[in-house]
Amino acid sequence: MTPVVLLLTLSAAGPTTEPQTGLWQVAPGAAVRAWAAPARPPANPRALVLIPGLHLHPLRPVRATRPEITHWQLPNSDLVKALAKDFDVFAFGYAQTVSVDEVAKGAGLRDAVADLRRAGYTEVVLVGHSAGGVISRLFAEQYPDAGVTRVVAVAAPFAGAEMATINVGVPKGQAPFVKSLAPEFRKEAVRVNLAPLGKDVEFGCVVCKLKRLESDGVVRTRSQWPEDLQALGVPSVLAASGHTDAMDDPDSTKAICELARGKITRWSPDEVATARKVLFGDTPT
Repeated sequence: MTPVVLLLTLSAAGPTTEPQTGLWQVAPGAAVRAWAAPARPPANPRALVLIPGLHLHPLRPVRATRPEITHWQLPNSDLVKALAKDFDVFAFGYAQTVSVDEVAKGAGLRDAVADLRRAGYTEVVLVGHSAGGVISRLFAEQYPDAGVTRVVAVAAPFAGAEMATINVGVPKGQAPFVKSLAPEFRKEAVRVNLAPLGKDVEFGCVVCKLKRLESDGVVRTRSQWPEDLQALGVPSVLAASGHTDAMDDPDSTKAICELARGKITRWSPDEVATARKVLFGDTPT
């Protein structure tokens, strides 16, 4: 599926060392609205922030320097309509000119979460697709006290994706972002991580897988639910969908909503072993 992307430009700003970001409210309501803190606490105390993954711009590289939201973050998407039954839904966008690690550590997402909490939201859930899932995890690790109450990662390349090592068609400006999703980069990032995921963080993985493949067509299942998360008992839910359709497919949409709505508890070693057999057909190596 070719995403239909809505480009949301910010007002002119001076040079910055951090990527530009934006936060828009997409539900309730039928239009995308730049979010501003309401004068009164929100009627619904539950906020959910959707974070997209990589979107290459080989023909118009300048678009990578500005925040975008993609089609499944729009008010009329099936995912947003399903989530809007329980949450006020927000779309986060970010420029894709630095590594995913720098996006996660930057002020943009941190300020967005802080503003939502100050506005009166008692729950803030992050749902990230692909690279957005990696960013969500990194944010939860780096800022455990920021106010995020739950993280759902969908088809996220935690252990990297081999396609990120291919340079063909990658604009120069997006190369740092793409390279940060390569297996060796992610392996080293995990090795030097001084703030691994805490045991008390509510975190769940939606693992997407196509028939007769050990991947969703882009990211291996073992990368979407890597051994470090298994060791922590982070639960996974299998969805029979491809990578590019993960936020549209009814099966994965159902899994996303279930994880986002309910409390996520860590699994026992036996539960992890059972899930490994389902996902991988083997036992830990």
